[in-house]
Order: sequence, then C-alpha cells, then structure tokens
Amino acid sequence: MKQIKETMAKVRTVKTVDARTEAAEHLASLTQKIGSKEVTEALVTDITSLLDSSDDSVRYWVAMALGNLGPAAKSAVPKLEELLPKADCISGAITSASGIRYALIKMGIKPPSPPKCGQTAG
Repeated sequence: MKQIKETMAKVRTVKTVDARTEAAEHLASLTQKIGSKEVTEALVTDITSLLDSSDDSVRYWVAMALGNLGPAAKSAVPKLEELLPKADCISGAITSASGIRYALIKMGIKPPSPPKCGQTAG
C-alpha cells in the first residue's frame, strides 16, 4: 500500500507528462496485485481524484487502475461517466475513453455507446 501511495504522489507532482504517465501506468500495474479486501473507500477516492489530470494519457492509466480494483471501486463510476463523452471525442490510437470503458465494465457497469463526435445537424 505504501508503494501505491508513493506512486499516486508521483502522478500528482512529477514535472513532465511522460513522467506522470509512467507513474500512472505503474499505478495500474500495482492495482492488479491488490486484493479486494485491501481496497478502501479512501484509496478509491484518492485514485479517482487523479482523473482530474489534464493529461489524457494519465487519465487512461488511472482509469485502468480503477478498473483493476473492480466492483470495489464503484464509487468512481460517476466521475468516469462524466469524463467518458469528452474522452470519446479525443482523436488518437489510444485515448482515456478505452481505459474508462474498461473500468466501467470491470465494475459491472455497461458503458454507453460512443457519441457521434464532430457532427452537426444539417
């Protein structure tokens, strides 16, 4: 648990996007090894707060970390659902949308269909 807290601190404080993304990826790796009995509401809240990052790559890995916690992290669902429509419209090979969808599915929530981005009514 100490390593998870230290890694979350790095996600918040390191200077470059690449370093924050690397820390968030490490956090996702660490959460794969955590037992559901170790998942506290405080831990879920702390990890969920990392979704406020302005870096989509960080949000991707934070969402993956939450997904790794499964149903024990269900309190993160409202934040994930709030971020998903905007994330769905980010262009790129891998965006936070796929991480958010993974997390919702792992928590037992069916994600909505992706919106039609950039299309205007004619």
